Amino acid sequence: MRKALTALLLFSCGGWYIYANVMRPWAAVDGTQSDFGHHYRAAQKIVAGNSPFLDPGYDYPPLAALAATSLTGVSYAAAQKIWFALSNIFLLLAAWLTWRAAGRGWMAACCVAVVWALGDAALENLLLGQLGPLLVLLLAIAYTSGSMTSGAAIAAGFALKFIPGVLGFPLLLARDRRAVATLIATGGSLVAISWGIVICCLAGPKGPASAHYWMGTPAVLSWSLPSTFLRMVDPPVHGIDMPAKWLTGNDPSLVLPEEQRFVSVGIALITLLCGALALGRSCRWYLDRSQLPWGMAAMISLSLAASPICWTHYQVMQYPGMALLLAASIRERRWAMASFTLGFGALLYPLPVAVLRAYYNHYGAWTAASPATLYFWTSITPVACLGLFGILVVRIRSGCTTS
Repeated sequence: MRKALTALLLFSCGGWYIYANVMRPWAAVDGTQSDFGHHYRAAQKIVAGNSPFLDPGYDYPPLAALAATSLTGVSYAAAQKIWFALSNIFLLLAAWLTWRAAGRGWMAACCVAVVWALGDAALENLLLGQLGPLLVLLLAIAYTSGSMTSGAAIAAGFALKFIPGVLGFPLLLARDRRAVATLIATGGSLVAISWGIVICCLAGPKGPASAHYWMGTPAVLSWSLPSTFLRMVDPPVHGIDMPAKWLTGNDPSLVLPEEQRFVSVGIALITLLCGALALGRSCRWYLDRSQLPWGMAAMISLSLAASPICWTHYQVMQYPGMALLLAASIRERRWAMASFTLGFGALLYPLPVAVLRAYYNHYGAWTAASPATLYFWTSITPVACLGLFGILVVRIRSGCTTS
């Protein structure tokens, strides 16, 4: 009976993943504008000898645009489909690595399948053509590999999106000198070379149109503690139009008042500092090799809660840590931990998205018809991130206590 239920779960999750993340979105990858378009146009500008930041919508580190130059030999529609296919390959490779690290058995396969099929954030990344699937693969490599490979994966992730750089802290706690040295050398080289090409070899702006944008946004789809604060200081009024910056806050030209920018960054730094102290105290300032993946997953969850900008699709980076935590909790029969993991996982993305999508469809637009609903469902995800961080800290502390 158990084998039959396991097979049914795997078949159902596998079928749903193929339908939801491959078959259904494939038709939407038809050459229409998406976030991938910014990477593609930025890459075209590089090929022409110009800065990628001539595209006003490109506000990423330059390494992503440099890598995308390999796709400029085909049309935008073809490049978009190639990136879609590659992104699914990245996700499946990450799932395989996570399954191996989770124990390789049927139970581990079920946990990975549940997270990948029902986590839901993958679909948004695939439709937008975002870097999330590649980052998931790099994080899975970091969690499951030896010192130098792990350090190199973190370095690549940092050069593409900054957030994976927080994994350097668990490496320091593990006192893994080879990994730290590889992270510093590889990350420093990738950042220096990519920015050096822009500064020294390409014509045009040497950075994004407005670095202020990276310091925070009140956009309705940025789910972090700093964004929650920025929405609170610019509140909607029931029955009146939504605050303009809630709707246009995803525009890189956004400029917030200076005091709001610095408070936003301050909240991010305080959250990261307090979380890092909690993690360090939980492991008595030392992580052994078995605890290192938990420390890494904890820092990713913490950084997503703290980031001044945290778009909804960033939650795909939680997939490897979620699957590993769920598998370990079930294997050890820690049912409360497994239940909390699933509960917080639902609040990271699928449940808030479902509620807010229903809200938007009901009113036909983002409106201030129910400010309480908007506040709650745009603020619950960073709380869930902190909850997941807390579970991982408890797990690390219990391991230190029993060792």
